[in-house]
Amino acid sequence: MKKGGILNPAICSLLAELGHTDELLIVDAAYPLPSDGHVIDLTLTPGIPRLLDVVRAVAEELVIEAIAVPAEIKEHSPRLYHEIMKILGDIDVDEIPFHEFKEQSLDVKGIIRTAEFSPYANIRILAGSAF
Repeated sequence: MKKGGILNPAICSLLAELGHTDELLIVDAAYPLPSDGHVIDLTLTPGIPRLLDVVRAVAEELVIEAIAVPAEIKEHSPRLYHEIMKILGDIDVDEIPFHEFKEQSLDVKGIIRTAEFSPYANIRILAGSAF
């Protein structure tokens, strides 16, 4: 048994499969999921787990080179946006209109769906390299 970090076997496997420049989506409960995508659905009840909980856990285990977020998050969920930035620190952030964000996210390696109920609470992570 693992003694810490992410315990969910599907998420552990997905993170281990990511290579440099592969992309991962962490999305809210309302995000339109593709029928053929690799989706790990963590929804339990509204707000459990929160997007921030999942972002924090992933950030502790994955080298993150950059992120993209829907541009609308800054207006509709500013507190959440600032918390994401605090978790990830000094990182390149691409703010994209939501319709483009969805189009650009079609080929991600995997999607983790949270039970977040905040508007536009979605983040696309570009995996970095540890060397």
